[in-house]
Amino acid sequence: MQVTDAAMHEALQRGDTATALRIADELDRMPPAPRASVLGAALWYAERGLPVFPIMPGTKTPYPKTHGVGDATMVEARVRAMFADKPTANIAIATGVLVDVIDFDGPDAHASWGREFPTWDSAGIEPLGTVSTPRPGGLHVYVAATGRGNRAGMLPGVDYRGLGGYVLVPPSRTAVGTYEWLTRLPEVLS
Repeated sequence: MQVTDAAMHEALQRGDTATALRIADELDRMPPAPRASVLGAALWYAERGLPVFPIMPGTKTPYPKTHGVGDATMVEARVRAMFADKPTANIAIATGVLVDVIDFDGPDAHASWGREFPTWDSAGIEPLGTVSTPRPGGLHVYVAATGRGNRAGMLPGVDYRGLGGYVLVPPSRTAVGTYEWLTRLPEVLS
């Protein structure tokens, strides 16, 4: 069986938790892809209509004396200015603009989602892209923005990031590991 996020979800949908956990473990042990330049990646997201802002290196925390997600922008000059002196920053995108994100915190989150929604269709969701997060079995599923806000604990281990929220994006990394695209967003989102 191919070791992919889709294979893990298929196993969960079949109720095969052992296989899903094995795949999640293998995904977590895969070597990280080379890190793109922070500024280049931030500009790539902004060019696609995703407002970006810098996060302190190795963390999920905005820089002190900033407005965090309130500073998120797609304006090239502002992106360049925000990231110019932060070559090791993490990158965050504001959710709720073009995309919302369903945040799975590990294998138990996938299992709880699979019990509630056996397929993406049954949840009324069409994934646009997926990112492996550093937490073992962690996953961000990108969906079209709905206009809804954030919802922590929508299911056990599953959070929803919408209006007013943010998520880290590749090539960000924390002490635990690196955020990596599993299935990339389409080139044109709007």
